[in-house]
Amino acid sequence: MPPPFEKIIIVGAGPSGLLLAIFLAQAKIPSVVLESWPGLDTRLRATQYGTPATRVFRRAGLVPDIRAASIPRFPTICWRRVADGEKLISIDMSVTEDSEDRMTVLQLGEIIQIMYRHCVERYAEFIDVRFNHRVLEAKQDEERGKAWVDVEIGGEGEEKRVQRIEADYVVGCDGAASAVRRSLFGREWPGQTFACKFIVQNVYYDGFDKHGWDGGNYMIDPDHWGLVARRGHGGMWRVTYGDPVVGLTDEEYLARRPWHFKNILPGSPEPHEYRIEKTNIYNIHNRCIPSFKVGRILVAADAAHANNPIGGYGCMVACIDVAGLADCFIGLHQGKASADILDTWATVRRDIFLKYIDTRSIKNIERIWKSDPWTVVETDKFFGILKELNKDKAALREFLLKESSIEYDFTKHYDQATRENGHTNGSRNGGAGELAAEVQLQA
Repeated sequence: MPPPFEKIIIVGAGPSGLLLAIFLAQAKIPSVVLESWPGLDTRLRATQYGTPATRVFRRAGLVPDIRAASIPRFPTICWRRVADGEKLISIDMSVTEDSEDRMTVLQLGEIIQIMYRHCVERYAEFIDVRFNHRVLEAKQDEERGKAWVDVEIGGEGEEKRVQRIEADYVVGCDGAASAVRRSLFGREWPGQTFACKFIVQNVYYDGFDKHGWDGGNYMIDPDHWGLVARRGHGGMWRVTYGDPVVGLTDEEYLARRPWHFKNILPGSPEPHEYRIEKTNIYNIHNRCIPSFKVGRILVAADAAHANNPIGGYGCMVACIDVAGLADCFIGLHQGKASADILDTWATVRRDIFLKYIDTRSIKNIERIWKSDPWTVVETDKFFGILKELNKDKAALREFLLKESSIEYDFTKHYDQATRENGHTNGSRNGGAGELAAEVQLQA
């Protein structure tokens, strides 16, 4: 009996699109990955991913290459008061250093390159990645059981042509500006944009070592909130901060950077004392679309939902989204589940975003931006929980590695007669599991 579908179109060759293609290829399911850019996206984005994401990377066979390229260990995450640089509270991540599922630390641009290399070197028979393919619109015909995209093909300086590409399903993994999402919902994108700009840069500054900084440092201040973290070999650090003034040009925001750095960085350095390599400026949002599935068109990761980067949910949740979607497609393809499993995925992943990720990520940004830096340790319940965890390293390790409430095992929806062992136990740990994900931070 032939499988119920033959091919999937994935829109977007970012981390979620490539990761979905890898999981499908492992089950011998062909996909075509369409990317509007002429190459891979190397902008400054995520660099740090908690245990839930690492479990997904391990399933995809990516962890050895990621570990080889990353810094050897990530000792602590702490929260500091900007006004005096005081370390208010910290959590020792080295308690998990003997676990293969410990936190992953590597710039997302490098992880995307590793994913792409796996696509072309290991799974070329099943994955067809096409650059300079800008999706204009996604459509479907339920009666024929097909979906398609109209694509503008051609790079800069080339004559463009439009082609229709058809498959059994279309999955939009094309980020916050998703053409697939716009095809389904137009400009409807419920949620909020924060009243700030998020400035991201790689920085070389010997004052970090001189003043004893290491790991990840969340900075609490109404004017200079952000994250400063060791991120690469050779003394590279990622410095991110929010500028609460809105409406400036990029040049005007960058003109304010020395003032922010003088307040945020240890030693209050002048511009000639540090070197900046690469900068990106973003708006940040918390948003979610009305449905992750409409017929044969599905939307996942940043195309379906967006959250501010403070607290580690962005890429981590995207990875969990597509790993679960892959399990659903695999179950359907192998006759272990009906097509209803895709609707289950869409409902469950949206509910998890709204119940846990959206609300928690807003609390995370408010903790470092809106809290009183002089009283937050005593008034914030999250910090009270961290204080208790720090009393017992064995309990802390177990806590950090447990399954969190943002994870979900969709193989439990396979037909019981043919079900294989799932990738996780499918349990839900509520608030405690969610905190385990929250303290394993990304920026």
